[in-house]
Amino acid sequence: MHKIPNLYLVSNPSFVEIECQNEKPGIKILMYHGASMHSFVDEIEELRLSNSSRFPAKIVKHLLLRRHLAPTHGSVVYIPDANEDHLVIKEVPDIITTGDLHRPDIDKYNGILIICNSCWQSMTAFEEKVGNIPDPSKVNLLNLKTFEIKILDFSEDMQNKT
Repeated sequence: MHKIPNLYLVSNPSFVEIECQNEKPGIKILMYHGASMHSFVDEIEELRLSNSSRFPAKIVKHLLLRRHLAPTHGSVVYIPDANEDHLVIKEVPDIITTGDLHRPDIDKYNGILIICNSCWQSMTAFEEKVGNIPDPSKVNLLNLKTFEIKILDFSEDMQNKT
């Protein structure tokens, strides 16, 4: 993969800017896998009682509100940097995208587009153990000019091939 010329491997989390032209700013995207979301639901009563693991954008709103991707100490395996906390949301993104709960969900919070992503794998023993109910085979397709989103559903195609 390192030899593919138009592929960029990035860290988790990553803050990228795309579609920059001349001095015009681009679209700022914060990408985060979302490993802290499970423990965060356990800590916030509103999230726990509203079954938010089925609606991951609700959880992301709380992360944005706190300006931190893992605001609960010990919620993720993280090797701290003595100079900087890379989980702090320093710059306001145009888009934040996550994936850990394996469910597509789209919302907005203070003008920030929240895109939560699906997966390609249905229920596993691990998913059941952590309380995930995956909604697999969905792909969020974002039009960068209009910010319209379509969710492509490949689940029927997947079922027909088995």
